[in-house]
Amino acid sequence: MNTRSIPFALVSSITLALGGISHAGDNDDAISSSLVQQGFDISPVPKAKLNLEGKDPATVGLGSYVINAVGGCSGCHTFPQYLEKGDPAGSNPTAGDPFQGMPLTQSRSHRSLANYNVSHYLAGGRCFGPGFMSFNLTPDPTGRPLGLTEGEFIKVMRTGEDVHCAKSPSDPICALGPDTPLLQVMPWPTFHNMPDTDLKAIYAYLTALPPAQPCNTPADGCPGLSGAAANSVNDAYPNTLDCPNPAPPQ
Repeated sequence: MNTRSIPFALVSSITLALGGISHAGDNDDAISSSLVQQGFDISPVPKAKLNLEGKDPATVGLGSYVINAVGGCSGCHTFPQYLEKGDPAGSNPTAGDPFQGMPLTQSRSHRSLANYNVSHYLAGGRCFGPGFMSFNLTPDPTGRPLGLTEGEFIKVMRTGEDVHCAKSPSDPICALGPDTPLLQVMPWPTFHNMPDTDLKAIYAYLTALPPAQPCNTPADGCPGLSGAAANSVNDAYPNTLDCPNPAPPQ
């Protein structure tokens, strides 16, 4: 079985109390002391556009906090993660890419300023060398990330087993990379010991996202692969406002 880049990178386990949704007197963009509220506040996809039907909102908010404030999953699974300043396809065209700003651009008490690529948030397509590409983590037609049940998702996060490609070997991403049963890009050992509370929250947030498509696909190519982009990274996909080609520095 082939392996490749996986669900995302998280760095620690957090078991949390889920109360305290709102705080009187908070500024609109102030960092909240409630992790659930902060999770909703920093989600590139606004809460109003998340599918909360049949879900516990506090669990979804916590999942967003783990993904967007702790794990940095978007860095691997959103390509490109940020759009340039002035690009109207992003979440905040006045902000641009925070790495292209200056230290004084960012407040010490308010949420970070960035022009997130909301149309392709967590939709995958980023290349890692010649044989790995990040998966699309937004819900597939079954409503599940990568078609995984909650139990299967937790299994992946605890063991590193590439359950998705075992179930769906026809996914073109599954043809990339060396033949090994373990995911080689995702640092799954780091959060092998995360409690179910956190892993279930991550899963709930992913299932609440709107489905999205990646800018770049295996057909477009990665370095060392055959096809139009055999000699350079991500140069075959169309150049649009939400998928600028070449992508801005990330």
